[in-house]
Amino acid sequence: MRLLTLLLFAWLIIAPSDAHSQCLKCEPNTVMLKGIIYAKDFPGPPNYQSVRTGDERMRYWILRLNKPICVEGDDFDNARVRDVRYMQLVFTDGSFYRRYRSFVRRRAQFTVIGSLFHQQTGHHVTKILVNVKSLVPSRK
Repeated sequence: MRLLTLLLFAWLIIAPSDAHSQCLKCEPNTVMLKGIIYAKDFPGPPNYQSVRTGDERMRYWILRLNKPICVEGDDFDNARVRDVRYMQLVFTDGSFYRRYRSFVRRRAQFTVIGSLFHQQTGHHVTKILVNVKSLVPSRK
């Protein structure tokens, strides 16, 4: 019983440092993530609470990761976020929407290359977002 207690105590000491090393870093670092992309509606201005009560409907593309990840904190007092499964995609221009819309309608698998950042405004609907540099639909 003492050996089991000692092993459990040792694991508790080692596990946090191990988890720390596996967290992804935010901008400017580039990451590669895999998952399914789909479009989802969220309530927007003026209250960001309910489309039914008059808020504007905002449609965003969401990446549902194949495996959850951990994301480090950043320079703006945002803490580490563990067990991230969903991320809002952010594009620099509208060409991504036109080019990949048919894949997103089918909820296709993608590899997403970009940089991560923490939620900052009411237009950010997930705790972690990704500035997309490249999307690659998976071939089956």
